Amino acid sequence: MQHVKKKFINLRFEEREDQIMGDKNNTNNNPFTGCTIAATGKLENFTRDDINSRIISLGATASNSVTHKTDYLICGDKPGSKLVKAKELGITVLTEYEFLKMIPA
Repeated sequence: MQHVKKKFINLRFEEREDQIMGDKNNTNNNPFTGCTIAATGKLENFTRDDINSRIISLGATASNSVTHKTDYLICGDKPGSKLVKAKELGITVLTEYEFLKMIPA
């Protein structure tokens, strides 16, 4: 019985792993999959929690800081030091509108 239970658990894990990998591979030309994205300034359509949730839903990592690992910075009104750091590091800076336009329909 223990062997059957272990085999079932392994099967469920493999199914979940396939689902996760399928989600990552099914990007629908999503340019944000696998990226690290930060946001700065006041955004028009999102709270900070909302933008972070949206970033995660796109298969990206939401970051609270800008580092050499950051791929994109979404910039709203009155940006702070994150914008300066992104420019220093050559990170792509997007307006909120540009970010929304890049999301696949």
